Amino acid sequence: MSGKQKAQRWREHNGYTGKGGVVVLFNDKVCGWMNELRDPQGWEPGCIALDEHGNQWQASGGDSYNGAERWEVMS
Repeated sequence: MSGKQKAQRWREHNGYTGKGGVVVLFNDKVCGWMNELRDPQGWEPGCIALDEHGNQWQASGGDSYNGAERWEVMS
């Protein structure tokens, strides 16, 4: 199952379909939701954020203790 499919399944199961925001995955598992993409330092580098339109961002820079430095668009 792809990350997009996991995010969509999580939205459906938890009542977040149509609410916007992003579902965050780490190591191919859903680990959270945010109403908007923000605060990369709260996430470990390598986390992937997916919105309902299929857009994806990856947390980059930083380290696992201090969190990521930025969100980068994935193509």
